[in-house]
Amino acid sequence: METKVSYILTGIFVIVVTIATIGFGLWLGSDVTISQYRPYVTYLDESVSGLYLNSPIKYRGVDVGKLRAMHLDPENPTRVRLDMAIVADTPIRSDTIATLAQQGLTGIAYVELEGGAQGSPLISPLPNGEPAEIPSHPSLYNRLEDSLTRASLVFDQIGARLIELLAPDNVDAFSQTLQNLAALSETLRDHRQTLTSLLDNSADFAQNLAQSGASLPALTTQFQALINRYQQLGKDLSKAARTADRLGRRLEQATDHAEQDISTMTLGLEAEVRRLASEVASGAREVRLLTRKLNENPNALIFGTTPPPPGPGE
Repeated sequence: METKVSYILTGIFVIVVTIATIGFGLWLGSDVTISQYRPYVTYLDESVSGLYLNSPIKYRGVDVGKLRAMHLDPENPTRVRLDMAIVADTPIRSDTIATLAQQGLTGIAYVELEGGAQGSPLISPLPNGEPAEIPSHPSLYNRLEDSLTRASLVFDQIGARLIELLAPDNVDAFSQTLQNLAALSETLRDHRQTLTSLLDNSADFAQNLAQSGASLPALTTQFQALINRYQQLGKDLSKAARTADRLGRRLEQATDHAEQDISTMTLGLEAEVRRLASEVASGAREVRLLTRKLNENPNALIFGTTPPPPGPGE
């Protein structure tokens, strides 16, 4: 009887432990907090391999939601649409970016939310329940792949250039250049004494040039003084020209006045000459009349003129 009771207690214990273990597992795999979620959507232009339903949505490394659905975009099959449920109090802003990230080396993917300046406006789903769109950015793996692709193309171009550079014709030309350099080196070695003299003369020339440069400020000062003198001479000439101009205007005015005076005097003399000519003509007429009377009656000069005989009835 005691053995049978032990088996029953053992079975009950095993059943309770099993139920507790299953419950604990279900508790770990389910959300333990009741939160309100908002629908958001983003579009990725790359492969979403490693991403599954209920994959975490993280904001700066903190879990803020779950991936609810993913499928190809009907309008553009090259893109993948991700429908996300994000906790309502998560600050999703207009400059928040969604990227695909890898968790460690396991290859398990999740959606990482980045950015969102403090002053940027918040975005929320539409009142009709339409999810708000979060812009996406290529993942680090995708960017590395693009960079490696471009680097590979650059290396291919470099390799093609090297092959072209190492063509037989270029190798021969390079060998000829080396031979010319060797010949030039030998020529320089043969004319080493001449080059030494040339360098010594260059040193003397540099010294003379330095001495000339030392006297250059004084020459510049003299040249500036000469320029100042010419400028002063120009000012004096300009002043003299202005004086001559004023003198010319005065002479012109004086000439005008003299012409007016001469014209006035000419008019007066002309009137006086005309008056004298009139008097001379009048005197000449009287002389002719007197001469005619003397010719007719010479005694009139002594006895005067005879009165005319009386007329009838006088």
